[in-house]
Amino acid sequence: MQREKNISHKIAILATGDEVCAGDIINSNSQEIALRLSVQGMHIRMHMAAPDTINEIEKAIQFLLDTHDALIITGGLGPTSDDLTRYALANAINRPLNFDTDTWNAICVRLQRFGYQSPPESNRQQAFFPEGASIIPNPNGTAAGCIVELNNQRIYMLPGPPGECLPMLDNVVIDSLKLADFQHVGFHEKWLLFGVSEGMIAEKLDALVKPYHCTTGYRLCYPYIEFKLHGNEKKEFMHVAQIVKSTIQPYLIDNGKFIASELLKKILSETNCFLDIHDHATGGLLEATIKTPKTFSYVSFSEEKTSSLNHLRIKILGLKEFWENKKNCTNTHLEIKFNEAKAITIDLPFRDQRVKQYAVEFICQQILPILTQKGY
Repeated sequence: MQREKNISHKIAILATGDEVCAGDIINSNSQEIALRLSVQGMHIRMHMAAPDTINEIEKAIQFLLDTHDALIITGGLGPTSDDLTRYALANAINRPLNFDTDTWNAICVRLQRFGYQSPPESNRQQAFFPEGASIIPNPNGTAAGCIVELNNQRIYMLPGPPGECLPMLDNVVIDSLKLADFQHVGFHEKWLLFGVSEGMIAEKLDALVKPYHCTTGYRLCYPYIEFKLHGNEKKEFMHVAQIVKSTIQPYLIDNGKFIASELLKKILSETNCFLDIHDHATGGLLEATIKTPKTFSYVSFSEEKTSSLNHLRIKILGLKEFWENKKNCTNTHLEIKFNEAKAITIDLPFRDQRVKQYAVEFICQQILPILTQKGY
């Protein structure tokens, strides 16, 4: 399916740091920044990471500015020798670094509060910014950020620690991008699908959406598939969303916004029902998933039988292929029996350890309608 579009006001995110490139830490900043901007109707088109070398950061900045209208850079603004982002940015945009006295005074005041009578000389580099930059104060650290406007483009330089970076994003960067018309009026909807393969449902949904000015997206969050629909024209988008929803209805749990185990925990914490579960299949994963401080009083995994009318007794067997460590299996059997009634049986796709996740969500999916319809 052709998904190329002429999108204006494109935003890129660059994370700097050897620890990011080497996998020592998860690059959570880029994910969180992209999420917060997407919710605001902004277009994030590329993420990139660069190690702590001036040359590599400089090349990354130049590459991203060639194809994007705004660039958000995180990391490398500390006082140590490997904090090189400001130098790389100055080189990339051919602007000298200027010393900002107000920033230096703020650094000194902060460090004195922490017992430094004379701030380390190394911290002085944190007060240098590209010529013409607007300073973004950092109330949570010594690494102030900045905004640089360049040929109708905007560059935002932010520190790496999330506790410093994200408040600056929320308090300054988002508003700055809105003022520069980076916020688009868009319509978005997403659903969690269960019990269908990504390839099969994508083929159907892409064909349905193709005649319209909407785009589709998919994210595997096993055993669910998150399907996303995007559009810019409200009337058309609502029409397409209705067509899509009628197609995916068999794969939705409730309205498709929550996974089955989350819905079950919600119902257990709000109603006067009790689950008496004898689990001989998931190896404790079901208990670990649905037993929380809020649901603790409404679910038991003991082998003792109860007789109360509002107790739903559930016996679960199966996943033999998993526990016997069999190889080259495509399916494994699961059996669920409610209050000694006829058992529900199903063959689940065997995906090694992940088969237990699938079993837990399937079990919760089967419990939900019994609780809601029969009022246990």
